[in-house]
Formats: sequence, C-alpha cells, structure tokens
Amino acid sequence: VYDLASSTHRGRLSAPVAGGEAVLRVEGDASSQAYETSYARELQGGQAAFRMSRKDGALGYNVSYARNFENVLDGAAGVHVGIDEDGVYGKLSAGREVGQGLDANYEASARFETGEDRRLRLQHALKLSNKLGYAQFAHGSGEAPKLRVGYEFNA
Repeated sequence: VYDLASSTHRGRLSAPVAGGEAVLRVEGDASSQAYETSYARELQGGQAAFRMSRKDGALGYNVSYARNFENVLDGAAGVHVGIDEDGVYGKLSAGREVGQGLDANYEASARFETGEDRRLRLQHALKLSNKLGYAQFAHGSGEAPKLRVGYEFNA
C-alpha cells in the first residue's frame, strides 16, 4: 500500500540564461516544502553567483563574487566576497614558494553579522611549510594567537 503522507518530491530545472546558468530546485513532503533558485555566471575573470531560498518559512539569500588571481600575481591568490542573510563576508588567500622548498600561504577572512549582535569576526593565518612539515600561526577575533606545528604527507 502506498502511503501518500510519507512521500517526498524533489525537482531540479536548469537552463542557460544570459551567459550563465539559472537553476530552480524544489523539495518537500506532506508537511513542508523548500524552494531554491540560483544564477551563476563568469564575470570579469571570476564567478558571480546569486541564490535565494525558502525553507520552513525562513528566507535565505546569498550574493557572492569569487576570483582567482593566479594569472595576475606570482603565485596562487584569490578573493571571495559576498552578502547573505547573516551579514557581509569576505575571504582573501594567497600562497607562493618563497625559496629552497619553503612555501608560504596566507588566508584572511572577515564577517560582519547584521543581526541583533552586530559583531565583526576577523581571522587570519600564515602557514609556512616544506617537505618535512609546517608551522601555522593563526589569530581570530576574541581568541588568543595559536601556533600549530605538524607534518603532512601524501599516502
């Protein structure tokens, strides 16, 4: 016997629109439904994206832009900025070989929450590594600076 109350439905529809891809997703059962629409496309060497959703009565959204700068800078680098239902955020990363098998990677991120707390969170880390191991210095808002030392290997 088929129980209609226990059934779920999922659907996804996508189409190319104005040089990007538009997607509509729906999912639900007898008690709740979720909807999401998104659009993404290449823009000025990066990826611009928009997402809007509704689930359990809550509205969600995210507008972001990410770009890789490997072809512009000497080494790997990228930036990602956006705004969502929780606030404004950004992330910057860069890495390169600094000589004699030593690599340096830096990452900084920030989020300004626009809710009742209205707080700013900042984090950044510098990682130096070679074939023997790494040392990572990290610090974030409201945290004591940290030093992590370890090793990485490919198995």
